[in-house]
Amino acid sequence: MLTQTPDLVPARMLNEYAYCPRLFFLEWVDALWASSADVAEGDRVHRRVDAGGGAVPLPDEGILRSARSVELTSERLGITAKLDLVEAASGGVVPVDFKKGHPAADGSPWDADAVQVCAQVLLLREHGYTVERGEVYYAETRQRVPVEPTPELIARTMQIVTEARATAARLAPPPPLRHSPKCSRCSLAGICLPDETNVLTGRNEGRPRRLMAADPDAAPLYVTEPGAMVGLDGGRLVVTKRRAPLTSMRLIDVLHVCAYGNVQVTAQALRTLFERDVDVFHYSYGGWLLGVTTGLPSKNVMLRIRQSTTAARGELDAPRRMIAGKIRNCRVLLRRNGGEPASRAVAQLGSLAQAAERAESAPELLGIEGSAARLYFEAFPTLVGPVY
Repeated sequence: MLTQTPDLVPARMLNEYAYCPRLFFLEWVDALWASSADVAEGDRVHRRVDAGGGAVPLPDEGILRSARSVELTSERLGITAKLDLVEAASGGVVPVDFKKGHPAADGSPWDADAVQVCAQVLLLREHGYTVERGEVYYAETRQRVPVEPTPELIARTMQIVTEARATAARLAPPPPLRHSPKCSRCSLAGICLPDETNVLTGRNEGRPRRLMAADPDAAPLYVTEPGAMVGLDGGRLVVTKRRAPLTSMRLIDVLHVCAYGNVQVTAQALRTLFERDVDVFHYSYGGWLLGVTTGLPSKNVMLRIRQSTTAARGELDAPRRMIAGKIRNCRVLLRRNGGEPASRAVAQLGSLAQAAERAESAPELLGIEGSAARLYFEAFPTLVGPVY
């Protein structure tokens, strides 16, 4: 089933689609995002060009010398883009896109980068500029690599525009890549779960590669001083009291903020924390959690549509598998750690897991889940041992 097809696709998302259609869907449609060292380095490389600057006259209105962060759109092409840099060159202009990495082994630009720059070339031509080539600046090697908009590259770029629009209109993301080296450096690997998804859907044979959970370098910021205020100063969170500084912490080092008692957080600081997915936990003076201030959750638009549709149809396949899996997890914990006293509960949980897979109605499934929960928590003391 298709939803409404989007009118414009950002050139950056064409790069993502050429790299991995599933990554394109997760980022643009489901609005999922995860930071990584590569993402942070890319942000650093773009810091200057994202600041903008330089006049951008149309071809018949003046001479364009150099401009940063130029935004262009074409409804005919179905593309929109924010160009990092546009420079004058031999009677025309050249778009330059900044990338953090290095070119391919033969010195050519990567295919996804070439598609993105080709889209920028087409946008500039659509607005009347003369453009013979584009360039990719790779920060790691500090070199510019030309991108020639050949008929083959133009055709591939427009084909990707068509495919990306169709993919964005679907309810489910494309399947993951198979055995691809791209996945290990992808910031969304922990969300996409490429190997696990392929194994469960029968697209891959054998055991999936082990994913190592990220160990964040950030740490919580605890503010316990009565009357303190948490504000923003450049790239740091600053804690003050009556305008006297108490402490400060770099934003990139903040995992979340814990405010105890009468502690205020400025609107500017909150807005920045929202952008960085950093939550603020509000506690009483005694440490009781009162509430959480958080930004908007990730959209997961298509996932929510599928969930609502499945619930409206009363489908039980996914709930059966989820509850059966939960019961088996409880059974494993008791079997490994509960010993002989938990053996009866272990046997009963095994039968309930099988019954959950055969449940014919939601009330029956909920009853099985409740019975399993009762058995598990009755045997739970065998896991913790005597308390002295």
